[in-house]
Amino acid sequence: MTETRRDSFAGAMREAQRPSGPLVGSIVAVVLFASVMATSILLAFTPGVPALGLTISSSLAFLPVWILLWVWLRFKERRAFASIGFRSPSAAPRQIARGAAIAFGAMSLAVGVAVLTGNMEFFQTPDGSYTAWTALGWVIFALIAFTIQGGAEELISRGYLIQSWMPRFGLLGAMIAQTAFFTLAHSLNTGMNIFSVLSLVLVSLLLGFWALSEGGLWGVIAFHATWNWAQNSLFGIPVSGIPAENSLLTVGETTDADPLISGGLFGLEASLTTVAMLAIMTAATAVFWARGRNKRTA
Repeated sequence: MTETRRDSFAGAMREAQRPSGPLVGSIVAVVLFASVMATSILLAFTPGVPALGLTISSSLAFLPVWILLWVWLRFKERRAFASIGFRSPSAAPRQIARGAAIAFGAMSLAVGVAVLTGNMEFFQTPDGSYTAWTALGWVIFALIAFTIQGGAEELISRGYLIQSWMPRFGLLGAMIAQTAFFTLAHSLNTGMNIFSVLSLVLVSLLLGFWALSEGGLWGVIAFHATWNWAQNSLFGIPVSGIPAENSLLTVGETTDADPLISGGLFGLEASLTTVAMLAIMTAATAVFWARGRNKRTA
């Protein structure tokens, strides 16, 4: 039977001349995350860097993930970096556009529900308008920054952990590993509660099935980057508890806001609306993946 792009992505570890198993893969993931923490601390004490803003500093902190993972794949496992989820470049534009559109639509819906129910509102700028056009340049650049940051998280979670766990423990093991890692990596963020945990778990499962369905990371990176960018740089809402800066619009809680709808300090990701949306999207994506799998094994 001819191997499909989906199978090639999930089983990419077979291409390695010196493959890594689940234990080594998990250690690599932790080291990559530690490199982000170490780089963040280094940048915080580097003259001039903190003044660039939290968004830029964060994106710079995630750059080592891309570099270190490339080094690991190239010199230790001896397989192509593209095998982590960047094959089929002809399909990339369509998958990127789809991921960005779904993320933007979902976040806009969550904002709309919060505003229409009176739990959030659009704030005016000092000049009396609702749009800070002076921040437009920053907002455009922030999309690049969020792509670096979100892409790095996808490389580790939906890329490397799935590929290192799936050959030994199958779908269940791979999903548990990448979901646990992604959720724990955000566990110290401001405003963590049961809904933010549910949101993190659901988005992990959603993007896991999505990556397996498409056979790569183009779409999930686009979703992740656009999701964070729309919250932070477009609507001015905290992303996983991290405050927004220099946003085009500013959407904030009303004085009597219900955290179940506004998400509280964690942001809209911890809202009941977002959790419900992610649950529906995850179920639909899992069904889509299962149908594709059944067709391939029929």
